[in-house]
Amino acid sequence: MAKRRKPRPTGPPPSKSPKMQRIAEGTEKPRAAARTGGERRPPTMRGVLVRAVVISVIYTLLLMLVFRESPVVSALVGLFGFALMVPLGMLLDRMRYRSQMKRWRRQRGIPEPARAPRGGDDAPAEDA
Repeated sequence: MAKRRKPRPTGPPPSKSPKMQRIAEGTEKPRAAARTGGERRPPTMRGVLVRAVVISVIYTLLLMLVFRESPVVSALVGLFGFALMVPLGMLLDRMRYRSQMKRWRRQRGIPEPARAPRGGDDAPAEDA
């Protein structure tokens, strides 16, 4: 049996990426890896706000449709819940992120970063 020839590519020839050309010329730096394998993303205010809005809307609709509350009362309770969820959500996300990063560092043998001393001012601590 005869050898089959490799099919010829169809369509236009591949074009060079303008970004890769700028990197080759040295006018643009290549983008560094944002995170290494498995590293967690830090919590963002946007994520907390989106979660709080979604939960508040669901809770407000639940109050109106299932528990037959008036729309005004449901909206006020939803706003109160939103105002409560934003700071608590950020606090919980930061705590979860810190514990996940601590576990991630421990698994890879990376030492914990040094923490700044608490106190606020540069005055030496007084002995009691």
